[in-house]
Amino acid sequence: MKLHKLKLSAFGPFAGNESIDFSQLGENPLFLIDGPTGAGKSSLLHAVCYALYGETTDAERKELGIRCDNADPDVLTELKLEFSIRGQRYRIHRVPTQVRPARRGDGETEQKATAHLVRIADDGTEETLVPKKKTEADVHIRAILGLTTDQFRQVMVLPQGKFRELLLAKSDDRQEILSTLFQTEVYKRIEQLLKDKAGDIERQHRRFEESKTEALHEIHIADVDALLEAIAQSSTTLAERESAKAKADTFKRAEEAKLKAAEALQKRFEEQETKQTDLKTHQERKPEVDEARVRIQRAEKAAAIAPLWQTLQGLDQQIRVQDVETKAANSAVNQAKLEADEAVRSLQEMEKRYESRDELKATETRLAGYRKTLEGYESLKAAVQKANLAHQKALSRVEALDHEMASIDKTLEGQIEEIEVLGKQIGQKAECIELQIAAKRRLDTRVKLEAAAAYLATREKAVRVAQAALEEADRSYKQANTNADRLEMTWFTNQAAVLAQKLQLDQPCPVCGSSEHPHPAEFPEDIEKVNQDAVDQARRDASDCLNARYSSETQLTECVSAVQHQRKLITELESELGENATHTVDELTQAHRELEKRLQQICKSEQQLETVKANRKTEETKRIPLDTERTSLNKGMPELSAAKAAAENQLANAEKELPEAYRSLDALNRAILDTVQAIKKLETDYQGAQKRQAEASNAASAAQSNLKALNKQLQDLQTRRTTQSSLWQRVLSDSEFENQADFETSVLEETTTEELRTTVKGYDDKLRSLNSQLELIAQQLADQQPPDMASLEANHKASETAYQEAEKAWTEAQQAKALLNRTLAKIRSLETQQQAVQRQYEVVGKMAKAAGGRGDVRVSLERFVLGNLLDSVLSVASQRLHAMSRGQYRLVRQNEADQKRTMTAGLDLAIDDAYSGKTRPVATLSGGESFMASLALALALSDVVQQRSGGIQLDTLFIDEGFGSLDQESLQLAINTLVELQSSGRTIGIISHVSELKEQMPLRIDVSSSRAGSTVRMSCLP
Repeated sequence: MKLHKLKLSAFGPFAGNESIDFSQLGENPLFLIDGPTGAGKSSLLHAVCYALYGETTDAERKELGIRCDNADPDVLTELKLEFSIRGQRYRIHRVPTQVRPARRGDGETEQKATAHLVRIADDGTEETLVPKKKTEADVHIRAILGLTTDQFRQVMVLPQGKFRELLLAKSDDRQEILSTLFQTEVYKRIEQLLKDKAGDIERQHRRFEESKTEALHEIHIADVDALLEAIAQSSTTLAERESAKAKADTFKRAEEAKLKAAEALQKRFEEQETKQTDLKTHQERKPEVDEARVRIQRAEKAAAIAPLWQTLQGLDQQIRVQDVETKAANSAVNQAKLEADEAVRSLQEMEKRYESRDELKATETRLAGYRKTLEGYESLKAAVQKANLAHQKALSRVEALDHEMASIDKTLEGQIEEIEVLGKQIGQKAECIELQIAAKRRLDTRVKLEAAAAYLATREKAVRVAQAALEEADRSYKQANTNADRLEMTWFTNQAAVLAQKLQLDQPCPVCGSSEHPHPAEFPEDIEKVNQDAVDQARRDASDCLNARYSSETQLTECVSAVQHQRKLITELESELGENATHTVDELTQAHRELEKRLQQICKSEQQLETVKANRKTEETKRIPLDTERTSLNKGMPELSAAKAAAENQLANAEKELPEAYRSLDALNRAILDTVQAIKKLETDYQGAQKRQAEASNAASAAQSNLKALNKQLQDLQTRRTTQSSLWQRVLSDSEFENQADFETSVLEETTTEELRTTVKGYDDKLRSLNSQLELIAQQLADQQPPDMASLEANHKASETAYQEAEKAWTEAQQAKALLNRTLAKIRSLETQQQAVQRQYEVVGKMAKAAGGRGDVRVSLERFVLGNLLDSVLSVASQRLHAMSRGQYRLVRQNEADQKRTMTAGLDLAIDDAYSGKTRPVATLSGGESFMASLALALALSDVVQQRSGGIQLDTLFIDEGFGSLDQESLQLAINTLVELQSSGRTIGIISHVSELKEQMPLRIDVSSSRAGSTVRMSCLP
């Protein structure tokens, strides 16, 4: 961490505003904070620590003395610190809790503590990380620096009077500090994982014991020996019961055979009885079958004489048909006579009508004479029409002129009114222009508001995208950090295998102290081999991901700022619009368009006014010739009326000679044509009547001939029937049938006869079958008696019961033995698994005890690793302490064997005195010696942490006093050490009033005091 600027106000002894620009001291400076006692030199360190953590370097001080008593009441106590770490620059602004004057009234109010943290980009833009909340700022600062307040005080600041704290800290406190600085919590997790794994194995072992006990309790047996004895006894019992089961099965099979034989015999007796019953039932159908036999015989005899009877029936049918045809022919003869008589009457009537033909011929001759007279009449009529047309044309023209002139007058009146209306519209032009300009201004503002709202939505979407990007960057950082932890865990896990390769026979293990190595650790096949470079690369990747996350946070802040700016612009535009802000762009556009249309309409009205005036003049010009023409027509109207009257008089004289119906050539021609057609029709009708009379006479003659032929055929059929009837009666009397009805009753259909034959045959076949079956059964049952089924079934049931009881007993014995065997197998399986778990516990449990500090050496794994790291720190510290103490002292770790056998051993410090050749506790050092040892330890810790840790940077160190306890030579050696360290890229600030330091250190921050308060001045002389 590097400091850039510190600003404080009303803090500690400083009543006003003080500012320190550390960049004026140069890059990685070694500078002195100088001033008299009580001026406020240490207060500058308090200010740095309070700006970062909200606490001073003095933990007991808390909030006491933070505010300057000399400060003006209106001046707030506040601090601003600008610093950078890992390439990122930050500024923290803190205001502590304090009492200030109320903004209203004369009272006072409490100012709550606030903290504002921002990240500053390279281009100077700022991203707010914490806007106001103190607790959130505390969390962010701890995450950025990687140190708590106490750890910051112990490793980056050597406070006045407390520089021995890290040197003399307890082993537990030193472990916490070193664990944070070197990030060795992974070893703590390894200890916990081994402890959890050993606990799981122990619990699994106990579960196996509980499972074995539970399995024995389920079968009510005390132990495994009793179980083995029970299994042997169950085998004997099972053999005995299996033998009893076989005997019962043999007896049961014999009884089953007897019962089956008896059931077969009983079935034959029952079958015999059933067949006898069937025979008796079948014989009861004999009368019915005998009747069917008689019907078959009579049907066969009837069929022999049936052809004669069928011939007679056919003749009767033909006679009936012929009789129907004869009657129809007789009706046809009568109808033909009636039609012939009707044709004669029609011909007589037609002859009377034909006598009017001569009158029609005379009419035709008269009409032909009217055609010559009509030619002169047509010329007179045409003259009348011409005179009427001229007179009517003149009247129509006068009427048209009157109408046209009235239309012109009406048009002129409308034009005069239109000129007045257009004049009023043109008078509103100035007002409309003003309204149109105002509407355009509102529309433009509303369009800007819409665009601003759309851009706001885009920026809000960008905020969501930036938030998602920040979440993704955070996930990537966590994943990279987890991967780095995993690789580091793998690397540390492999350390056990690395140490195991260095184990020597009969030599103690550096981890557990045992001289026996039954199961040395090996590299697991499923775990990748990782070196320190891979771990460092993973840490750098995690740091890159963290920087990417900071970049995402910056982008999100920019997007949020853009959204806020856009919302402010929208508020201003809405205020400018006022009540029109509720109207949409479409509504304002429509209003503007309406005003534009109105203005355009007014412009059109101006043009239209000129057009209307020109049209009015044109209409007035058009009316003049129309008025002149009407006057001329009125003068010629009497002459046209006289010509019309003369023509009408001549036409009236002609009409007296020509009938009115024939004054039209078309009417006359139609009359002549009608007369010719009437004559032609009369002739055609007369010829048709003659033809119909001849056809009717011929039809009557044909019907009479057909009737005579049908009568002759009917007589022939009746003669044949008489002959056939005599033959049938003779054959019927010779047969066994009593009469015609008896014959007809005996006649059957072929299907009916066949059904009767099938019935008779089926009866005879079944009767023979039943008799044969009964004879066979009687032969089989000769000398046999019905069996005693009740006795046999009782014996069989008793044998089955005995077998079931024997089988049940055998099954129970078998199940009991199987249960015992399963229990034994289960216990053997549990014992096998238990042995595997026991072997596993021998390894894991021993490792857990060793890692947890419960082995031969009472040092945990993390403390063991920290011990090695502390050795590195002490090696570097001893080099500087050896130089500052003129070769007398070195810092070493106290030997665990010399300490109490507790888990807290391993990190205690001791001093190796070269003069005495002995090692003693660091608490035995004097004040000056303790300061040199603490300074050497702090500088060495900064060096080693910088080399090994990728997350925590200790490139700044503040030393508050302590130099006054050194003699001149030791002081010079300490200064040389600090100069050497500063040249390696560290920033070191020293607070002291030792004059030698002031003479040798040109870079100073001078603090001076007065009654009004202290002030600060920079001194950067070369």
